[in-house]
Amino acid sequence: MFNNNSPTENNQNVMGFIIAFGVFIWSFSAGIVTIALPTISQYMDINTTLVSWVVVAHLLVLTSFLLIFGKIGDYVGYKNIYLGGLFLFTVGSYLSGISLGITQLIASRILQGVGSAMLLSMTPAIISKVFPHTTRGEVFGFISLATTVGLSLGYGVGGIVTEYMGWHWIFFVTVPLGALATILTYFYFPKIKPVSEYQGFDLVGSFLIFLAVILLIMPIEMGSKLGWTSPLIIGSLITSGVIFLIFYRWENSYKNPLFHICLLKQKQLNISIIAGFMTSFVLTGTIFLLPFYFELILNYDTDVAGLIILLSTLLIIVVGPLSGKMADRIGSRLPAILGAIILATTMIILTITDPTVGELGIILVVIAIIMRSLADGIFSPANNKLVMSHSPPKMVGSVSSLLNTAKYLGLVLGVVIFETIFDSTISHSSGHMEGVTGTGAFQYSVPVETLLTGFHHAFLIGAVICILIVAASFLGQENLNVTDELDGVNIEEEIIETEI
Repeated sequence: MFNNNSPTENNQNVMGFIIAFGVFIWSFSAGIVTIALPTISQYMDINTTLVSWVVVAHLLVLTSFLLIFGKIGDYVGYKNIYLGGLFLFTVGSYLSGISLGITQLIASRILQGVGSAMLLSMTPAIISKVFPHTTRGEVFGFISLATTVGLSLGYGVGGIVTEYMGWHWIFFVTVPLGALATILTYFYFPKIKPVSEYQGFDLVGSFLIFLAVILLIMPIEMGSKLGWTSPLIIGSLITSGVIFLIFYRWENSYKNPLFHICLLKQKQLNISIIAGFMTSFVLTGTIFLLPFYFELILNYDTDVAGLIILLSTLLIIVVGPLSGKMADRIGSRLPAILGAIILATTMIILTITDPTVGELGIILVVIAIIMRSLADGIFSPANNKLVMSHSPPKMVGSVSSLLNTAKYLGLVLGVVIFETIFDSTISHSSGHMEGVTGTGAFQYSVPVETLLTGFHHAFLIGAVICILIVAASFLGQENLNVTDELDGVNIEEEIIETEI
């Protein structure tokens, strides 16, 4: 039997495998969906803005619910939330597969997003609760490995499945994986004692943060279509800002808040979380555009594009765990800085390279994809460990969900903004071109030179953001005075102790 409070080393290995497997499934699904987006766009005759909602709707709901499930997990136990997330994610995969139109598909992806929020909000919390600080970097390294390998295999498998079986099957292939993970979690994952006694749930705060995130993302996604000066767009952004302020005031005064505002007093915690947000922004925005890049610029089939992305990321199998071990031995700061610099170099290469001029251009693009994966594998485990080192022991779930909220908000904004820049550029440049309708999957009739300009503009934004990531990584400092168990009495006191 498992010890519910102090898992043995063997039990820790089992738990580590189950956590990594769950993250692998989510990343695998993200990969196969992303690589299939051009095919879905053609099949349903919809443009990149509309088809992007297959990803955006999922990530939007995921981001909105992370803080909520993080708090619930503190009350009811991390296993219960994690298990429920796997179940909902699997059901959502099946419903997405049987969808007959874009509306039904997006609705099914929203359900999947709720399951993803439950699953992913618990991952750092479980690691920080179960594994000692001296090995967390290595565990986060394997989680990073599972994430990248899942994403890479998703591109490879998704390209083949989409090309030869149809896009519906990209959702069906994750159903048995999700069912297996659910069974393993139910039977082999021990219960973890809740870290807090139930003292009421912050329904008002939950509603405010959900509404604020929705009103932030929606106008950014719709801005290029309705116009950035549209009263609806401006009004939504202003309303979102006002609701965020109301949320701040409410959480600061409510007795049992969804999110402890005092966490914002930790400078080092916030620096690392912001760095994680910006990194997710760049990584996801880039990988969202790459399938379109290969198919529109180089005329590669979906299976070939997926295979290129898969093969170019295999080095992560070694890099992720090594980065985690390095963070355990020499600290998290240096690996985070190295990963940030590599990512910045990646975006510069993608911004200035023209793969249509010869083989050298194609080689440089492939090298950039390899460097992108290396940057992710080096930066993510180190930064995750750095963030969690500043977590007060009684607020592990809250800090975990805050970290993931920033990360997945970066995912949403990365997809939305990169797609918006690309779509706006080619729409503006091709508006008066003969043979370009501007409706449906019009990107397939736009000249290559115009398309490449759109990609370069999006990648340039990524390069600018990377400069900020490098700066934040240099400023970040790990808390080396971490204890694995601490019975703090007052949250403010724990914040001060952790900061010191």
